[in-house]
Amino acid sequence: MNTLNTKFDFESIAERYDRCNHLLSFGIDHLWRREVIQTLNPKIQQRVLDICTGTGDLAFAFLRHSHSKDVTGLDISKVMIGLAQEKQNRLASKPWIKNKNVRWQVADATKTGLESKSFDFITCAFGIRNIPDRTAVLKEMFRLLKPNGKLCVLEFSLPSNPLLRTIYRLYLNYIMPAAGKLLFGSKEPLKYLARSVHHWHTEVNFVREMSDSGFTLIRKVPLTGGIVTLWLAGK
Repeated sequence: MNTLNTKFDFESIAERYDRCNHLLSFGIDHLWRREVIQTLNPKIQQRVLDICTGTGDLAFAFLRHSHSKDVTGLDISKVMIGLAQEKQNRLASKPWIKNKNVRWQVADATKTGLESKSFDFITCAFGIRNIPDRTAVLKEMFRLLKPNGKLCVLEFSLPSNPLLRTIYRLYLNYIMPAAGKLLFGSKEPLKYLARSVHHWHTEVNFVREMSDSGFTLIRKVPLTGGIVTLWLAGK
């Protein structure tokens, strides 16, 4: 399996993680998450698991914009999960979060310890690209999904249009690292992002990896000109 050699410690930027996502995507990341929710459209009784949840943005979006009343956010980082819990405390008075079953769990995505066939939907937004052993994660996701359950993955990609791809690469390789210097005091977090996106797009056959883990691809949709791709797969 090809993996990205350089890893990055996301806990070191956890406090500024949300701000970075919103600023550098010009706020479009909210629309990408809404696309995931509209694609899955969970019903009241259906359970959602968000893997690599970070500070919980996608999990909270499900609570706010879908009918699901049972959402679990899972991440390997205690710091990220702590920030998600703090966010939930701040939002506790909001009507869309009251009477909802929200769980936060610190766990390795390759061995979550959760019950088999216990979720209707599993999501992963901008996280699977950073996991070295995707095969183990995909098999764990397959184990956790109920029969006929759905997996929805949102991940960065490179546009197919040559001109747009050139412009986007310039943004990834030069503008974003410079912004990282201002946001984090270091260019490294966003230089890592540029490397990981290029590696993911050019060296990873994610459709084959999903198929090898038992999933059937239902749909692959480029968003915002292809800078992000949504994969929908079924069990």
